[in-house]
Amino acid sequence: MQILLLVMLFFIIGTVIGTIAMYYSSRNTYLQAKNDMIERDLKVVSDYFDFPEAMSWFFDYSKLHSKEISAIQLDSDHGQIFDMYSKASKSGTPVKEILDDLSEEEKLKFAKAIYDSIKITFDSQTGIFKYGGMMCIDIREEDRGFVYYEAARQMGDDNSILGEKWELDLDSHPAIKEILDGDCDTYAFEVAPAEWDSGGNNYIGYMPLVYDGETKAVLAINYNWDSFHSQLIEHIWLIAGLMLGAMVICCIILMILVNRIAIKPLSNVQLTVREYMKNKDSDSAQEHLKKIKTHNEIGVLAGDVGALVKEITSYTEAIKTLTTEVMEALARTIDAKDKYTNGHSLRVAMYSMMIAQELGMSKQQQLDIYYMGLLHDIGKIGIPNAIINKTTKLTDEEYDLIKKHPILGYEILSQIQSMPDLSIGARYHHERVDGKGYPDGLSGYDIPYTARIIAVADSYDSMTSNRSYRKYLPQEVARSEIANNIGTQFDLAAATAMLSIIDKDVHYQLHE
Repeated sequence: MQILLLVMLFFIIGTVIGTIAMYYSSRNTYLQAKNDMIERDLKVVSDYFDFPEAMSWFFDYSKLHSKEISAIQLDSDHGQIFDMYSKASKSGTPVKEILDDLSEEEKLKFAKAIYDSIKITFDSQTGIFKYGGMMCIDIREEDRGFVYYEAARQMGDDNSILGEKWELDLDSHPAIKEILDGDCDTYAFEVAPAEWDSGGNNYIGYMPLVYDGETKAVLAINYNWDSFHSQLIEHIWLIAGLMLGAMVICCIILMILVNRIAIKPLSNVQLTVREYMKNKDSDSAQEHLKKIKTHNEIGVLAGDVGALVKEITSYTEAIKTLTTEVMEALARTIDAKDKYTNGHSLRVAMYSMMIAQELGMSKQQQLDIYYMGLLHDIGKIGIPNAIINKTTKLTDEEYDLIKKHPILGYEILSQIQSMPDLSIGARYHHERVDGKGYPDGLSGYDIPYTARIIAVADSYDSMTSNRSYRKYLPQEVARSEIANNIGTQFDLAAATAMLSIIDKDVHYQLHE
């Protein structure tokens, strides 16, 4: 999962970087194409004004007479004014002299003729080029923003006419600032909010108009790029969405593959190890490991774990066998002290394990209680043989001595630190649930559960074993004694389990 998350993180980072790079690449490619188009169109428009001296004069004159120029209506002789200007300029007469020789009325008509020429040219070319607008504005400091003319693309729009003045903030128009600083002498471009257009951002191309060594004005073509930009963003989001969708699909496929190839097999190995550590069931562990079909390193690991489980099981079984044999030998030694109870400890251990199995206890718990049953009477080692084998009634002193064997057994077995519960059966197997047992007089649930089981098994074997004074009791008598003493001598669960075992023993095999 950590590797998958790391892959997703790198994929997302790569997607973000790729999307940003795609955006700027597409944007710059598009704008470069627009640059070429606008440069061409600005050159076409500027060619219509191939009389720079007259234009230079017009820029200065119109600022003082903008209202008069806008108000005057030209008659049919305005063409004669251009003809006169053209003939005089071709004769070599300085333009300044030609213009100075004009009367005020002629100057006004000449300026109007230039203004009409700009208007006609801008209106017609704007319609041809399909731009948002085309304009001519002054950029000199004292007259910055003075509008000579702006052509609008849509018919019926109110055109910006001679004499209007816009507030041009150079911080918002870096291209104009670039021209003024002398960093550009041909064309300059910018994406900027246009004061003359109410809609969004515009891509604007400027061509400086330099007359008499001074940049007096600029021709500008305004292209509203919001539509393009919106489409670009939509496409970028679409591509990013597709890439992220592809990432999700790839991650799901990768997750399925990783789960199948690595996670699930590893989980099976881990589960097998944990269950084996808990239950020590080698057969179950081997069955789990057989389900791992991969042939990669995990498959090799599963095989190694299986081999290790076999080796540990073999070693553990050898230790268990040795432990059982030693304990059974010790049990026989204990039983040999009493010639009338030979085999008692082995039978109590077996009955205790059968009760534990009937109660649904684990295999390990069954084995543990078997060991407790084997050594429950080990304390009799400290009791003289004469008392143990006495055929007549015991005196009170002798009975008190016999009653000490649980404590002696507990003291002996409590030294075995590797099996701390082993001493429980020895100390508490003579306790009664009604509190009348010995040596501690415990009652009910204060008596350890395993000791309550051993107490039932011990009593059952005592009733179903031969004694010097009687033969083993009939099965129904032993069963009746256990049933009648539930809640007084015996624990309900343990006694009920013993009764079930007796009922299954239809041929009465469980006796000495």
